[in-house]
Amino acid sequence: MYRRGAGGSGDSGLSGPEGVPFVKLWCLDDLSALRGTLCPQNIHTAVPEVMLPVWFTANLDIVATYIQEPNEDCLYLNVYVPTEDVKRISKECARKPNKKICRKGGSGAKKQGEDLADNDGDEDEDIRDSGAKPVMVYIHGGSYMEGTGNMIDGSVLASYGNVIVITLNYRVGVLGFLSTGDQAAKGNYGLLDQIQALRWVSENIAFFGGDPRRITVFGSGIGASCVSLLTLSHHSEGLFQRAIIQSGSALSSWAVNYQPVKYTSLLADKVGCNVLDTVDMVDCLRQKSAKELVEQDIQPARYHVAFGPVIDGDVIPDDPEILMEQGEFLNYDIMLGVNQGEGLKFVEGVVDPEDGVSGTDFDYSVSNFVDNLYGYPEGKDTLRETIKFMYTDWADRDNPETRRKTLVALFTDHQWVEPSVVTADLHARYGSPTYFYAFYHHCQSLMKPAWSDAAHGDEVPYVFGVPMVGPTDLFPCNFSKNDVMLSAVVMTYWTNFAKTGDPNKPVPQDTKFIHTKANRFEEVAWSKYNPRDQLYLHIGLKPRVRDHYRATKVAFWKHLVPHLYNLHDMFHYTSTTTKVPPPDTTHSSHITRRPNGKTWSTKRPAISPAYSNENAQGSWNGDQDAGPLLVENPRDYSTELSVTIAVGASLLFLNVLAFAALYYRKDKRRQEPLRQPSPQRGAGAPELGAAPEEELAALQLGPTHHECESGPPHDTLRLTALPDYTLTLRRSPDDIPLMTPNTITMIPNSLVGLQTLHPYNTFAAGFNSTGLPHSHSTTRV
Repeated sequence: MYRRGAGGSGDSGLSGPEGVPFVKLWCLDDLSALRGTLCPQNIHTAVPEVMLPVWFTANLDIVATYIQEPNEDCLYLNVYVPTEDVKRISKECARKPNKKICRKGGSGAKKQGEDLADNDGDEDEDIRDSGAKPVMVYIHGGSYMEGTGNMIDGSVLASYGNVIVITLNYRVGVLGFLSTGDQAAKGNYGLLDQIQALRWVSENIAFFGGDPRRITVFGSGIGASCVSLLTLSHHSEGLFQRAIIQSGSALSSWAVNYQPVKYTSLLADKVGCNVLDTVDMVDCLRQKSAKELVEQDIQPARYHVAFGPVIDGDVIPDDPEILMEQGEFLNYDIMLGVNQGEGLKFVEGVVDPEDGVSGTDFDYSVSNFVDNLYGYPEGKDTLRETIKFMYTDWADRDNPETRRKTLVALFTDHQWVEPSVVTADLHARYGSPTYFYAFYHHCQSLMKPAWSDAAHGDEVPYVFGVPMVGPTDLFPCNFSKNDVMLSAVVMTYWTNFAKTGDPNKPVPQDTKFIHTKANRFEEVAWSKYNPRDQLYLHIGLKPRVRDHYRATKVAFWKHLVPHLYNLHDMFHYTSTTTKVPPPDTTHSSHITRRPNGKTWSTKRPAISPAYSNENAQGSWNGDQDAGPLLVENPRDYSTELSVTIAVGASLLFLNVLAFAALYYRKDKRRQEPLRQPSPQRGAGAPELGAAPEEELAALQLGPTHHECESGPPHDTLRLTALPDYTLTLRRSPDDIPLMTPNTITMIPNSLVGLQTLHPYNTFAAGFNSTGLPHSHSTTRV
């Protein structure tokens, strides 16, 4: 076990890591008792609990045994070397017990700047052989408020995959992520701890048989978000080459804290340090004990974090989505994925789903979701009804168990699936190696309801080979042979990717030592992901490569939701049955709505011509005075009814046009004999050719002299425009908002005024002195 540099010296740890790490090495078979202390935290006030894995929240008493006696001197590495190397180290220590690498205790500890290699005349080639092994560095999860690398045992993964596995501690909560938004406390200390650990690994892992050119960083949940952020930071360039992102992304709503000053002020107020000057505030906080700071209960907004990574212009130079679009992470090979039922804890945190979800609870859950993530009162009703429509199983809409399943899917899609798919699209669009998976298996245990699917964190025991050694205190599952087989499959994929960047090689899938029949994964080739085909691997007992994972729901969150605000504007601007007051011309037609008296932490879409809040409210009151309007209360029209009426009216309108066209053509043919001279016996073409010039002129000018031959001018215009209008109606939701009877008549004009919309919200304000997001930055919705 190797100890690395502490983060603070009596100042509550509110600073970056200090200098070059130092290490200790013990030549012991069991290092469990020597794992380093963990960073100060309080799991009993862990927030938000919904982001924690099921095995963590179900075993808090067990977790508590891993976090006893926390200490600010907590930055440790746990290094797991494959068995054959451990034996060589032990043999070398037995042969030369006085070597510094084998000494116990503090007197032999390496000082800062001192290299691990003794250079005492022995090259120790048996320890550092030429067959350098890939290195896998695990970033533990939690909610940025708790966790430790000590809870994860990497020995099985290291031994089975013949790789070196490293787990680590980093500062969490207040000590790791407090930020004032300026130079007084920039934040991101926890991320700097991770970067410092990676720097140490890169510089020293060769002494343990590791290959510094093949370092893979991986993590689950919040740990995955950290990994995703590390791929975007210039501080970590060259420190690792590959990343495995399990159930998380830098694009999730909880990945980045966009309101650091708010929560820092709340903390300062609780401990008596709430002064206006941020430098004085931080000085005051440094005088408080770490225990006092950690024990403060600071509750963030739902689906967000109180203390987490911030956009500081340095470690995270800009909004993660902007950095991804700029290609900042294209030099890394990335494997990422999600679990089938990630949103289980979100549902349990809102309603009791044990016996299913009632219609009332379903409506409440959706309303609570919208209220916490979207900030515009006049747009909430439209969005709320649309989400209900999209996540209602209309074939079984009255079944409580079906509603429970769709509610879990709602949170899973929004918080995990859509951010992960967008991340994969942005990474793969220029050909960077990308692999996507969907995990569909979980062990049988009492940690969660029997009806649940693979929940958040359920892939972790399979990644670390827990089924191969049997139930543990943190994973008390009834592991079967299928679980053991699947764990072998997952470890093979993960370690293959660490070795070559391709999960299919160099080691083929083969677990016949467990099953007498062939492993089903032997015939499966995990294809690369690309934005067009979107191929992914379904990891379960029946593996298969599929395409476009939950594509409809991903498109809904990525494309349609931002347009719903435009749909709301159209509802309020146009009515075919009532008189709508004219817009206030004193305001610009392109003013962005700004909520009054509230700071929003989530993205909202760019908005086409709209009123400001003040003006909108005034117009609303004016409508009420003028009399009842159909658009006065959006709740009168559910989205499904509006869409149905819109489609029906559109089809009726097209049918009327088609009927008019057919009638016109038929009537014209009927009138043709009347326009021509009646043929006489014995006279044919010659008589027509001999017709007087006046009659021929009359025939040529027929549309002018015969009303039956042509409709009125405006009818002719409608018939001429029909093909283009029909094409417009067939556009995708990305190009045209949903329509209702109130909007059909103004579609041609409204389309001209639509702005090109970014899929997500854009901050109205520019980069300010607090170091908060850039004017083009986005917060996930």
